[in-house]
Amino acid sequence: MELNVLHRHGWTVSQLAREFGISRTTVYKELASEAPRRYAERAKPTALNEAQVKHVERRLEVCPKIRGTILHEELRRDYGYQGSYPAFERHLRLLRPAQVRDPEVRFETDPGWQTQADWALCGIWPLGHERAELSALVTILGYSRTPAVRFAVERTRPTTLSRLVACLDDLGGVTREILTDRDPAFCVGSTSDGRAILAPEWVDLCGLLGTVPKACKPYRAQTKGKVERMVREVKEGFVPWLSGQLLPAEPSLADYDLLAQHWIHEVVLRRRHRTTGRVVEEAWAEEDAHLRPIPGQLLVKLTERSLTITPTLHVVDHELRRQGEHVQVRDLAEYEVAL
Repeated sequence: MELNVLHRHGWTVSQLAREFGISRTTVYKELASEAPRRYAERAKPTALNEAQVKHVERRLEVCPKIRGTILHEELRRDYGYQGSYPAFERHLRLLRPAQVRDPEVRFETDPGWQTQADWALCGIWPLGHERAELSALVTILGYSRTPAVRFAVERTRPTTLSRLVACLDDLGGVTREILTDRDPAFCVGSTSDGRAILAPEWVDLCGLLGTVPKACKPYRAQTKGKVERMVREVKEGFVPWLSGQLLPAEPSLADYDLLAQHWIHEVVLRRRHRTTGRVVEEAWAEEDAHLRPIPGQLLVKLTERSLTITPTLHVVDHELRRQGEHVQVRDLAEYEVAL
């Protein structure tokens, strides 16, 4: 329209070509055409069909912040999508506009240096004859991004520590430090200047494992962003995957642990991590040589179900009392005399 108007006002073809940065041939064609030229729509081999769009919209409605890699894998597996992830991501932006947020500074660690741990709520699932709300203790190696998941029905300190040791065994050993949040299982309070006061049981356990316990700053969940990311993936990736699996008639916590290990080996370890650029399983094999083994006796004791950890980390099994051992009831006055 501008070419035609300026040409009617006396502009020459050369002047129009210089003004708009196009060739004179293009100017001649535009002036000669009766209507603006239309270009044929380009083929879109990676475009989403109607069923694929509906699936993405349903998942975004339930989990607005679900990872694009999870959606891409679901479309490839269940809907036969053939496009690459970058191509799918361009279509995903139209369905879920990117949110503006502060830039994140990623903190990378050397092999065998850090493990991060946190709890994840997984909802209500069948357990034995009844249904119970399951929690998953999620751990991840900071270098290779290898995760381990163990389930529980409560998050007390003894359960947390025993589940954590089991996760470390799944990962292949112990790193130089373990980073957690300020969960009551790990911290009993904070000092006046905001430093965490670690639970004595947790400190003693780390002493036996040969690692250093660390707690992130309050209200700074991104400090342990690697495990936070994995917690999110457990909720958005593993839980939907678990809903499609055939569970035993009366599933136990051990059954859920095995399913989590199967999901990790089938899905997580095989992919190439977008941040590190390495296949997780290959990076894990490299990091495994830097992990320290867990004492066998400690592993056996802490993975038993009927254990209680005292502040001095003496493991007491109430079901394995020695024969002939009895509890003698004494009057309080005898203790006063002794004092």
